[in-house]
Amino acid sequence: MFRSRREAAVGVVLLVTLVVLSMTVSLWTNYSPSEVAGAPFSAPSGAHPLGTDDLGRDYLVRLLTAGQTSLGIAFFAAGIALLVGSAIGIAAGLRGGWLDSVLMAVIDLVLSFPSLLLALSAVTVFSPTKTTLVLVLALIAVPQFARVVRSRCMELREREFVLSARVSGVPDPIIAVKHLVPNVLPLMTVQFANTAAIAILVESSLSYLGLGVQPPDPSWGNMIYASQNYMTDSPWLPLGPAGVLLLASVAWGLIGEGFNSGRRSLI
Repeated sequence: MFRSRREAAVGVVLLVTLVVLSMTVSLWTNYSPSEVAGAPFSAPSGAHPLGTDDLGRDYLVRLLTAGQTSLGIAFFAAGIALLVGSAIGIAAGLRGGWLDSVLMAVIDLVLSFPSLLLALSAVTVFSPTKTTLVLVLALIAVPQFARVVRSRCMELREREFVLSARVSGVPDPIIAVKHLVPNVLPLMTVQFANTAAIAILVESSLSYLGLGVQPPDPSWGNMIYASQNYMTDSPWLPLGPAGVLLLASVAWGLIGEGFNSGRRSLI
């Protein structure tokens, strides 16, 4: 139990640090992410802690501004998936019958498509905007939320407190809010953290391929792509976004693992 709390705490500290630095970058720096701040390929220095890129833009400013985009897309995608997927899972798990069959058939249909292929197809057909990325990543994650929540709700609907509420004539929406949601919330929290970790990686992969966030807006994925040709002479350029991307993924993973271990220890 102590170890699970420590993992979650470390993940929260890492994630909060990244979020705070990204959201406040404009308050403690003198440059904008698109402003030419010095000579191209300047080495890290006091004026530019991570140097400058091929156009002379401050790399630290761009790196943290990219964090606003990458972290924001992952958070909102996971949040939408949580709301939609959990609603589907609760409805299917509580009611069962034909509703369960129809909803799970739709979920199975979405799952029949490889996630990355579905994302690539969607951003190719539609313009690769931030909104498109959020919706596509949410769509990919909805089935996982629906399945895990449905499984738990199918167990809970046989419990005495749910059966008693039904016998008393309590409507299903009230049962769901009062009895099911509090019991599946820990599971939803774990799935949210895991989804956010995956969403960051998928968004960065799409941006790396040119199908995600479009330049000049910075994203960790398109920054890695833009800097890969300069790895020999300016190795800090690709290492910066790659390192922060890894750190963000690990932070979400630690949060998810910490909550998951803590939940198992209470069962």
